[in-house]
Amino acid sequence: MRSASPRGYGALPSHAAAPAPSSAPSAVHRGAALVSSVREQGRALIATQRPWGQLLDSAALGRPSSAGEAISRLRRNLTYFRSNYALFVLLALAIGLIWQPAALAAALILAAAWFFLYLARDGPLVLFDRRFDEGTVLGALSLATFLALVSTDLGSNVFKSVGVGLLLVGMHAVFRITDDLFMDESEAVSGGLVAGLGGPGRPAFVVRVV
Repeated sequence: MRSASPRGYGALPSHAAAPAPSSAPSAVHRGAALVSSVREQGRALIATQRPWGQLLDSAALGRPSSAGEAISRLRRNLTYFRSNYALFVLLALAIGLIWQPAALAAALILAAAWFFLYLARDGPLVLFDRRFDEGTVLGALSLATFLALVSTDLGSNVFKSVGVGLLLVGMHAVFRITDDLFMDESEAVSGGLVAGLGGPGRPAFVVRVV
């Protein structure tokens, strides 16, 4: 139904146009995207791991003859077993948190706060009839995380667990002999072990890590 304009400029619609749908992603979509991204990163990490039997082969352990050989082994093993080492450090962190239920609870509370108050939020945060912009929320969450790390057992537990994991990784990388390790061109270049040849159509080659 249309009504006449008082000045004679034609008919005007008697109802307002429907608002255009918002193109901003909803909190559900953002949360799903975050979970999907984490899942894909985990799958990529697992897919690129080396056989654990090769990593834990006791016959391939030996004392380096010099500091230079130790550094060379460290670089090559960190490049070759990087996915296994990352999974091992994550396992050490998980064990450390499970061993301390209070630290695990604090970590879960912080993770939930980051997810619901920052990552999965699609608008300004409103608490007690007050609006908080994104910068304020980010600063408050960062401060809360810092305080939780330095004033509770969570921080010391995380640092100890990751430190123990990195120490064991470094020791293994130094003592693991590299005579039986082989990498393709892309892996060697990404690890800084050889210079990339570049150019399309160049055939890939296998690098023996010695």
